[in-house]
Amino acid sequence: MSVTELFSAIFRLLFHNSGLWHDLKKGSEGDESSVLREYAVPVIAMVQLVKFPLIGVPRTAMIVAIVNFLIDIAALYLMTGGAGYLLAQERTESIKARTLTVFCYALTPVWIFELFYFTGFPGWLFAFLALGYALVIGRKGLQHLIELDKPFSASALRNTALLVVMVNTVAFLLISSTMRLFNL
Repeated sequence: MSVTELFSAIFRLLFHNSGLWHDLKKGSEGDESSVLREYAVPVIAMVQLVKFPLIGVPRTAMIVAIVNFLIDIAALYLMTGGAGYLLAQERTESIKARTLTVFCYALTPVWIFELFYFTGFPGWLFAFLALGYALVIGRKGLQHLIELDKPFSASALRNTALLVVMVNTVAFLLISSTMRLFNL
């Protein structure tokens, strides 16, 4: 995915996400298994690179960026595995790939708003708003890409949302503690 396509996908996701989910369901958006490599990792890396001028000290910025990158990827895998367990009655590779696709796209606001975690108390507000928007995007994505039974879907989506909130809260606390460790 080129830089132009990456920014186009980010803009489309943040402002016109129902069309993106529809295209992903049709399969016109590309291979679901490569979404991690072509979308999620570049977005996380881009956010970490933008932190370098915000931090100002190159060595500290590099260490914080690497730690935050690893926290974000670990949280993504934890949420994908947990949601795959909660959502799928049958454990197929298609369900796992679709769940990974949804979380790679839905967590974009959380990753972008990591830039504002340096602001102290308003960082909590930014994290809360980003997480709320990520939950809205993720719910739409899960409803479009994974066909769930009606009685099963309400409790599964609620439990998945709780898992996402818990994992992102822990990730936020770990990122905040990393910044505190380096007196940022």
